[in-house]
Amino acid sequence: MKRAMPTINRRCMSAVLPRIIALAMVAVLSAYVAADPSKLREGEMSAILTAADNGRTVELRVGGDVVLRLPENPATGYRWAVDAVDETFVDIKEGQYRAASNTLGGGGEAQWTVHAKAPGLTQVKLKHWRHWEGERSVIERYELTFRIQP
Repeated sequence: MKRAMPTINRRCMSAVLPRIIALAMVAVLSAYVAADPSKLREGEMSAILTAADNGRTVELRVGGDVVLRLPENPATGYRWAVDAVDETFVDIKEGQYRAASNTLGGGGEAQWTVHAKAPGLTQVKLKHWRHWEGERSVIERYELTFRIQP
């Protein structure tokens, strides 16, 4: 007696496939971050920091860069914004939003590049909020400390 193989509904597969791809991307990024981005040396490729790095101290050299990527879904109205930065020590350049899929209302990542300008110890703080609702709308905060060497 021959068993019938289950068929995969194409509509179901098209809904699941983007999630599988997103999870694979997270796994690859996590492996990269696990390589300890806090030990960057001059001339090395920029590290990628994620939500898992909230509260960390990162060591950089003057002239060094790190990329910060945080999950965001603009369709909800909540966006990440820089809350506090001392521009004496670092420059922050907001990058392009990166959608995780082409699905309407799907999430993605907000991105910034942090460039070390001067030696010292400084913090960068971000908040996830609806700017038109003010401080009461903050649902998450993110903070990094940078120890910048000459």
